[in-house]
Amino acid sequence: MKRKISIVIPAYNEEKYLLSALESIERQTFDHNQMEVIVINNASTDNTVKAFNSFIGKNSFKMTLIDEPILGVSRAKNKGASIAEGKILIFLDADSQMSENLVQVVNDYYEKGYLMGIIKLLPDSNNFMARFLFNLIDFGKKNLHVTAQMGYCDRKLFWKVGGFRPEIKHAEDLELFTKIKKLLKKEGKKFCYIREAFIITSTRRMDRLPLKLGYPLTFFEWLFGGFLGLRRKKYKPYR
Repeated sequence: MKRKISIVIPAYNEEKYLLSALESIERQTFDHNQMEVIVINNASTDNTVKAFNSFIGKNSFKMTLIDEPILGVSRAKNKGASIAEGKILIFLDADSQMSENLVQVVNDYYEKGYLMGIIKLLPDSNNFMARFLFNLIDFGKKNLHVTAQMGYCDRKLFWKVGGFRPEIKHAEDLELFTKIKKLLKKEGKKFCYIREAFIITSTRRMDRLPLKLGYPLTFFEWLFGGFLGLRRKKYKPYR
């Protein structure tokens, strides 16, 4: 039986976070027989594979682990999408967790004709800088229709626009979903921004620098490196 929804999770050294992501999928209210999860081990040097294997037997959905030996989040996502069964692709970072209604909400929007959607993102931190940055991003998604960060799309549309560009270092999702949005507008089809469900994601990369400097740096890196299309050729593996 082919699954309807494929959840694609790239994982590079995510032994501390992957289980939480998988547990959030196990809590989904959507029919688990209609879901599959594809985790792409992207040249990890820690116990990411062991963490994945430790969840086998606890899952009630199909799980697949594949390897992508060349570092690169875009490359890893494309590898996962290439074996996906589902009509719908949901891209989830390994350090993130879904609200329990997310897959059901995605499916409902898809059935209404929304072939692509961006998902509300929340930080796993309550500090002011985290909340401010994520609220700013939320404003851009809701009011300016910025198609950034985690979302879903029709699998055929994903390949029609060529998938993720492997050379992009930052905001690869922005570039992909912007291409799909333009195609949908051209064809008179619909896309959406999901706010009834959400994804909680780690702020660990932004918390690494002192004085919370990681937050403004992340914003400007996303703005100039992704939204404005600068520095895309200067690719280095992973974020």
